[in-house]
Amino acid sequence: MGRGSGAATLPFEENRVKEQIKRLQQYVWERHIDGSDHYDPSISDDQAIRELDAYYSEIGNRNSSDQVYLGILLFERAFERPDEQAELFGRAKKIFEYFRRVTGETDWQPVEDRLEDICSFFAEGAPEGGAEPPPSAPAGGATGGEAAAPAVAPQPADPEPAVAAPPAPPAPVAEPVVHAEAHPPVREAARVQVASAAEDVERRVAEEHARRREATEAFIADLPVVEGMQLIPAGTFLFGPEARDIFLDSFYIDQTPVTNAQYLRFVRETGYRSPRYADDPRLNQPDQPVVGVSFGDARQFAKWAGKELPTELQWEKAARGSDGRSYPWGNDPPGASDACFGLDPETGVPGPVGRSPRNVSPFGVQDMCGTVWEWTTTPFAKESDYRVVRGGSYNDPIEFLALPVRLEAHIKDKCEAIGFRCVRNIHH
Repeated sequence: MGRGSGAATLPFEENRVKEQIKRLQQYVWERHIDGSDHYDPSISDDQAIRELDAYYSEIGNRNSSDQVYLGILLFERAFERPDEQAELFGRAKKIFEYFRRVTGETDWQPVEDRLEDICSFFAEGAPEGGAEPPPSAPAGGATGGEAAAPAVAPQPADPEPAVAAPPAPPAPVAEPVVHAEAHPPVREAARVQVASAAEDVERRVAEEHARRREATEAFIADLPVVEGMQLIPAGTFLFGPEARDIFLDSFYIDQTPVTNAQYLRFVRETGYRSPRYADDPRLNQPDQPVVGVSFGDARQFAKWAGKELPTELQWEKAARGSDGRSYPWGNDPPGASDACFGLDPETGVPGPVGRSPRNVSPFGVQDMCGTVWEWTTTPFAKESDYRVVRGGSYNDPIEFLALPVRLEAHIKDKCEAIGFRCVRNIHH
């Protein structure tokens, strides 16, 4: 994993708790630091935040540099909680700064990149959230000796007043920790109540997901394998920057964009016109995605192949999976080997399809980030001759590669940066 889990002392069930904390840290490392798709799917960000937050609020654990794992989770969650963004960024910032101070590491990218983003956010005028912890307790949000409530845990519908510790009488500044420690049963009851409510929510959500998954799997079990295509199962997914919950029926989608070799076979067999760049050695290599085809050209190919062009909804679900991620592999921006982007429009070329092992969606669909924009059948506006194109291209800056980004293209455009892939609908 790259970093130890510390030697914190635990008040109870020491071995079990230590193992669970290591498991949560491994999850954070694999999902948010290493960017691997092999993280434990039984753990969620909400669960990891809740348990790590409680752990690092305990006496003896507050000064651990391993709080950096909690800081990374808070940073990632901030993008999904606009109303809490300043508070979550503020907490993550304090944890990252503490990590740098106690470890002396100031060039570890998982921390430095996130810290730079946070500082830019606050430099734009947002007030920093979260109270400043005392020097002896820089942990994930706890101050003094009180255990912090989880950052994102669901709260009980009707909490009883007795859950909170009673207000402290006036006392010397040096005594708040002693006073807070006088009521451990009250704090423990609050923690148990919050955890119980969160577990109930997680249980009901898991049961509903299991029911839907069972119905979907029963249906798709009888569907044939289609060479060169991936099956996208029926179900809901989070669409657009607003993360709207939308249901789509099952469909197949091409595993990669249509290549020059595939398109030229269509041209030879039908006598259809060649793509605009058929004679350009920069853009006509057999394993490059075909470009220089209009919306109508792409639709004719799809009809010949017994397929259709995807809707914008189909394209996005195939690219992002069901969890609303920003890129096929997760939420961390692409590196040079992850996608083809940022090249000179005059000299750059779209790379061959299927070459990036990381540019693969949760459904196994490749190259949906960068390389070429892709046609969809969705009008950009009502009764418009413009269609939505998605995915970004080899000559675009990194900002255009985030999967929620959408642009428009006229149906007669034959651009060097627009290609397409096809779908096969099951239900009509």
